[in-house]
Amino acid sequence: MLTATTDGDWIEVPFRVPKEHAGRRLDAFLAARLGKTYSRVAVQKLIDDGLVSRSGRTVKAAARVGAGETVLIRYPRAEEPPVPHETMPILYRDGRIAVIAKPGGTLSHPTDKVLRNTVTNLLSKQLGQKVYLAHRLDRETSGAMVLALDADAARSLYEQFVARSVRKEYLAVVFGAVAWERREVDAPLGAEGKAIRVRRAVGGENGQSAITEFRRLATNGRLSLLSATPRTGRLHQIRAHLAHVGHPLVGDKLYCGDGGAYLKAVRKEVSRADLDALGADRQLLHSWRLSLRHPGDGRPLSFEAPVPGDFPLRPR
Repeated sequence: MLTATTDGDWIEVPFRVPKEHAGRRLDAFLAARLGKTYSRVAVQKLIDDGLVSRSGRTVKAAARVGAGETVLIRYPRAEEPPVPHETMPILYRDGRIAVIAKPGGTLSHPTDKVLRNTVTNLLSKQLGQKVYLAHRLDRETSGAMVLALDADAARSLYEQFVARSVRKEYLAVVFGAVAWERREVDAPLGAEGKAIRVRRAVGGENGQSAITEFRRLATNGRLSLLSATPRTGRLHQIRAHLAHVGHPLVGDKLYCGDGGAYLKAVRKEVSRADLDALGADRQLLHSWRLSLRHPGDGRPLSFEAPVPGDFPLRPR
């Protein structure tokens, strides 16, 4: 529900503190949140440089954060590559919400490095008004995504996601001929505890309950198409569970093998041979169906995003 704002040569990115991080030091919380690109030392420098604030005031690295608080980080704007998508495909729109089919490779919201090629920026320009995030999809994940067009609608949608009353069904192309028709994976996920801090693993550190229901929709003997319905909302839940059952997501740089392709991607060293070995240029995960209640009158709504063209298998 939080959206970055711009001010001249600066971008302000808000981070809401979830309950599980309440009481942590500010630098530890932000290091965990920004683990892909910023070390704790780098976070401490941001704080020391006065680029982190809470309630309009700069804070110390040792300050303790509270559940529900919003921490703002101020980043200098950087040059960006050309935007591949000038508009977002709209599945539904009324005066309160818009549902889009997010293209794979598009960030949900701005970061310190990307402002223009984001859902919130592109859709705001397209509709001529401010839009509000209620949830996020990973950059490489495509598919159905709902955004609010006013603050009250954003609050209502956010509460539905927190309460797990929104039903989300994904399509996933995985390696291997999946032998089972249906499978529920009930396996807690936590930090893997190795070189890649963001990677999750079954039985990892500080594991939390995670449940995903899978259905086999098609297979060609080498790859399979699955429906994935998460019953909990853990970080990388579908991807980590697929790797756990021996059918990693095609194109997944983080969960195919030891994650070496992910480290190469961070260093911008991924080669054509690396992508060919992964089977796709992006992770083949698609937000297929989304069901929720309208934030205005409460009526049930369901949406389906068309299967993208880079999927080698289709639902039968």
